[in-house]
Amino acid sequence: MEFEYKAFDMNGRAITGVRTADSADSLASSLKSTGATSVEATPVRIEKRSGGLVAAVFTPRSVSSAEKAVFTRQLGTILEAGVLLTEALDTISTDLENEYFAGILRAVLFHIRSGETLSAALARHPSVFSPYYVAVVRSGEEIGSLSSTMASLATFMEDYEGMRQKLISAIRYPIFLLSFIGVIVACIVLILIPKFKTIFEGAGVKLPVLTRIVVGVSEFFLRNFAGTLVAGILLGALSWRLLKLFKVRFIVDYYLLKLPVVGKVIHKAMLARFCRTSAMLLAGGVGIIKALSLASEVTVNLFLKQIMGEVGHSVSNGASLGEAMRPHRDFPRILIKMVAVGEKAGKLDEMFRRMADYYDREVEAFISELNSLLEPVCIILIGSVVAVVAIALYLPIFSLSGAVR
Repeated sequence: MEFEYKAFDMNGRAITGVRTADSADSLASSLKSTGATSVEATPVRIEKRSGGLVAAVFTPRSVSSAEKAVFTRQLGTILEAGVLLTEALDTISTDLENEYFAGILRAVLFHIRSGETLSAALARHPSVFSPYYVAVVRSGEEIGSLSSTMASLATFMEDYEGMRQKLISAIRYPIFLLSFIGVIVACIVLILIPKFKTIFEGAGVKLPVLTRIVVGVSEFFLRNFAGTLVAGILLGALSWRLLKLFKVRFIVDYYLLKLPVVGKVIHKAMLARFCRTSAMLLAGGVGIIKALSLASEVTVNLFLKQIMGEVGHSVSNGASLGEAMRPHRDFPRILIKMVAVGEKAGKLDEMFRRMADYYDREVEAFISELNSLLEPVCIILIGSVVAVVAIALYLPIFSLSGAVR
């Protein structure tokens, strides 16, 4: 259960925030063990939020990747200017519009003032700050360069967010066109064809095969509209639940990589993220085994994640990274060669960074190719649907003309 709490630190300053605990008493005991006094904890409820039910519904209860990227950039910039960490967090949390995120940062600030490191305080909120994020911050603390580490992490997050937005933009237009096709087909099937059917029946003309098929499809959907709608909703809900299962998601992720164009984009994007993550962690002083483990965790494709986990296991058993990657065909030969060269030269992080840049350029090229391919395909699809329906409706009209003559 989440609790909103208010307490006072050892210097008498008020601290507020949001934290998960089994009960208010356990939360109070935990806070008091760090030196807090006068702890007040209240369960988070809808009616407790200002603005009533409407404000509660529209108040964000999560932190987006874009918001975390902005926070990371702000923190790195402020620290680089020589401002104390506690003052930086206090300033950022005060200016945040997302009250949930602001409460998390106030809780982080409280634990830092109680003697914890930034990474340890961030690790208390795994739903917001991933193990990868915490590990990068910890590496910056260990090498004594937190500001530059946060700046590098912010750059990584911004690049990833930018690439994600490009992918979204690439599929947004085709989705719009397909939705438009759906609306057109629905209007034709449910409104236009039934009216033409009445005209054809009154004329007593034998309908061509294509027209009978189109009219039959229209009648089926008119008779079973409610059932089709319910079946579609149930099928969508079932698919959503099935995708939550590991085995189903694993199979889907495997076949996603086999798609002609989209699969290449996903594969290159995952490799770019893996290389970028590994480069940042290795440059920050994280060990190779830990870096590989964290890099696999930020990979959303379960099939590739399993392969990366096997590579990490082989490295932990004494194999070099190049040798561990070589048996897996999903790692391109050029990546394996560059990794082997980086290991021999002692510049593995630099090689990973170069390969990340290379795959980022490849992804951008594939996105451009995807855009150029999908747009004409969707236009041809719209034209084909309209042409088939138009021909099916005009063929009986030609028959009527012949009968009149």
